[in-house]
Amino acid sequence: MAVESERPERKGRGRIGALRHCWLLAVMLVITASGCALTGLSGPNVPPEQRAAYDAAMGRLPADAGGAARALENFLAIYPHSSLADDAAEQLSQLSFAVGRQEEGMRWLGRILSNYAKGDRAAPARLRLAQLEYAREKRVVARRLIAPLDLSRLSLSERRAALRLRVALAQTPVARLEELSALRAMLVAESEQRSVQGETERVTRNRLLGRLEAVDREIDEFIGRAASVELEEMIDRLHGRPPAASIALELSRRALDAGQLELAEGRLERSESLVQSEIDLGQFRLLQSRLGQLREIAEAEAELPPLRDLVDRPRPRTDDARGTIGVVLPLSGDFEDYGRGSLRGVLLAADLFADEDAGAPLVEYPDEGVEGDFGGSGGRGREIRLVVRDSEGDPAKAAAAIRELARDADLVAVIGPIFSAESSAAAHAAEEVGIPLVTLSTREDVPVGRAHAFRTRTTPADEVGVLVGHAFDALGAERFAVLYPQTRYGRGMRKLYWDAVTARGGKMVAASSYAPEAVDFASAMRNMIGYRFLTNLEERALQERDELLRSARRLEPADALLLRDAAYTILGPELEPLPPIIDFDVLFIPDAADKIALIAPGLAFHEIRGVSLLGSSDWVDDELLRVARRHVSGAVVSTPFYPESDLPFVAEFVEGYRNTFGSEPDAYAAEAFDATNLVLVQLSAGRTDREGVRAGLLDTRAHPGATGVLTMHPNGNARRRPFLLQISGRRFRPLD
Repeated sequence: MAVESERPERKGRGRIGALRHCWLLAVMLVITASGCALTGLSGPNVPPEQRAAYDAAMGRLPADAGGAARALENFLAIYPHSSLADDAAEQLSQLSFAVGRQEEGMRWLGRILSNYAKGDRAAPARLRLAQLEYAREKRVVARRLIAPLDLSRLSLSERRAALRLRVALAQTPVARLEELSALRAMLVAESEQRSVQGETERVTRNRLLGRLEAVDREIDEFIGRAASVELEEMIDRLHGRPPAASIALELSRRALDAGQLELAEGRLERSESLVQSEIDLGQFRLLQSRLGQLREIAEAEAELPPLRDLVDRPRPRTDDARGTIGVVLPLSGDFEDYGRGSLRGVLLAADLFADEDAGAPLVEYPDEGVEGDFGGSGGRGREIRLVVRDSEGDPAKAAAAIRELARDADLVAVIGPIFSAESSAAAHAAEEVGIPLVTLSTREDVPVGRAHAFRTRTTPADEVGVLVGHAFDALGAERFAVLYPQTRYGRGMRKLYWDAVTARGGKMVAASSYAPEAVDFASAMRNMIGYRFLTNLEERALQERDELLRSARRLEPADALLLRDAAYTILGPELEPLPPIIDFDVLFIPDAADKIALIAPGLAFHEIRGVSLLGSSDWVDDELLRVARRHVSGAVVSTPFYPESDLPFVAEFVEGYRNTFGSEPDAYAAEAFDATNLVLVQLSAGRTDREGVRAGLLDTRAHPGATGVLTMHPNGNARRRPFLLQISGRRFRPLD
């Protein structure tokens, strides 16, 4: 309606939402359906002659659209200031669109905005123009049209369309989410107003709820993709309106994922004040629970001192331990040697041979048919019964053994198995029957989600973590490199190393690999030090430098050194340093000792000097010290077990093992020895039922043993501090 007769009520004519692809058909249908109903409308301040002229023009529809258009144009020429003038202009725009004259239709809409800006046709006309400009990919024009639009002057369906367009035209993520929030609020209000009594209203409300769910999904996806700094700005702009709670919870989740516990706690406090729905409340409680678990883990990780620091502390008491313990190990089959070594560790910890002559090996230890019961009274007041079962390395048999052992009401815990598949099957069975299981696996997923499963063996992550910690804390390293074999183990160790370095704020500057069967590592080394991508000019400069270096060989040592130093100061054609570019402080090589014996001399040959070497437990081999000698001098390695250690926890175990079994212990025996002692500590403390043992295992902190220090995480995974050794001359020297 024109400005002269502005009124709040709408005149009841059909409205057309201008769609991007089908607006022509929609316009024609609306005009046809509503043309007859438009006659006879009454409104204040419409003189009878104007009403008659307008009704006569509209009465020509739908049969004579051309005649109707001419009559409406004539109406505007005679009555340009009529309260029906904006209606006539709108009808002319619809008629133009219906016959495909889009530019003409848009001009009529523009005329409404310019001549009748305060009429009730102006807001729909502005929306229609913005939609059409957006459909023509004129986003700037569409944005300029939609920005000042007063949504209160639109119908509900038009408001939804306007907000949808504003979402599409938003220039920043924050603005887009604001418009989505406004659209959501409108849908919520509209759905709440709808009565659920009538069938028509029920269908309409269900349709609205479907739209609301779609908007919620869009908001959730958007929040998940947005940067944290954008989410923080969105919360400030929303002033507590939805989806402020969802954003706050997402920011809390991100802080937890990053291990930023203090930040997560502050964000959760803010989330609590914003949460309104039951769904958000459930998410909030889950995040709170996760924060509590991560705090427990952080505290546990802080309780891993070097083993030497625990020498003067009272030892965990295992005297007077009494009870029955199950053992499930691969005592036959492909993994027999590992299982038998582990069983010996269990037997030694249980102290079943205390009455034997300490100076003579236990000749009665059975090499065959080891299944059965071992029991007796030890020399320190112990009364331990072991019930041993052979898993044969078979997951199904391991699980069956757990179920069988659980039927013994006196049996409070089970030790074993060792390897991942049988350990997972055994853990599943232990959870079913509710008996604590202490596995000797390295697979960290074995106990996760299982209240009765534990894992105690030192993992590769433990080994890598202590190496990286030493590099930061003792060596002051900031830049790191890795040279690794293209094997599953090598790639896994590279990832663990990379993650540990970046978690401490270090920088990975080089990573190179070689084939598992390689005996020549020159290419892999050269890739680390800048030879991988060279221009022709750089290659020519390197050839000139090589000529100087060859000349140096014919000079006296002092003169040769001067010439070599000068050669390595030559810059490239763009005044950049030429290879070798040694831009790392530490180099980690996770491979076996025989490969390291080949690699280490090559590092010196390729001028990789002044770099600290880090190695895994596979380096611990006296043959490496003999062959590589000075090339590995000063290297630091980590290992879960070092039988030459002078620490009493280790030395006593090694001596007891030698005296009892007449052989040298390996890491499997030592790990099983320590795992058994964890259970014995619980029995000695008076925890004589399964739930008591389980609770005690979870509460284990900084437990010293033959394989280092152990702390149990709330998820049942032990965190270990392995031994650190440094190569010095022809021996490995403990650093702990």
